[in-house]
Amino acid sequence: MSEQNKEFLTFKLRKEEFAIAIDRVQEIRGWQEPNPLPNVPAFVKGVIDIRGTIVPILDLRERFKMAAEFSATTVVIVVNIATSQGERIVGLVVDAVSDVHQFDMNALQSPPDISNSIDSQYIQGLTTIKDPEAADKDKEDTKEIAMSKSSKGRMVIVIDIDKLASEGLIEQVANADESIPLRNG
Repeated sequence: MSEQNKEFLTFKLRKEEFAIAIDRVQEIRGWQEPNPLPNVPAFVKGVIDIRGTIVPILDLRERFKMAAEFSATTVVIVVNIATSQGERIVGLVVDAVSDVHQFDMNALQSPPDISNSIDSQYIQGLTTIKDPEAADKDKEDTKEIAMSKSSKGRMVIVIDIDKLASEGLIEQVANADESIPLRNG
């Protein structure tokens, strides 16, 4: 894989598809109710203990001002992020995990300044994932039809998770979680 091509884990928040760098993902866990923390924003669901490490759980749906419903597909993506205090482990609540895709970093498009559901400072770029069924069908169609169909795909918003955590929130949660006793489990 060249330096310009990078692998990303894609996931769903409501009907939108997002991606984070796969090399930052530690694990994917099913949803479990975290221990709550006092005096934190509503999107901070609390903390959980993962093999002796206290991990803050952030609901990305609420962080991006989207409605949050918990279902059988709701998962927590455990990621490593860079903060001013060094690397931290954080859990990100998402509606569902999709797949791993490789994106050309030079081909990412800048986000438009019109989105009100997600602050564009957290967006690394936008890209499109081609639908494999459409691509196979394109090969069978004439060149003119194939050209019109090849533009179809799913838009993906690539998130910079370090910028998402750079506002001091992780440090605030990290300092608060040291005083919270955890339940067994």
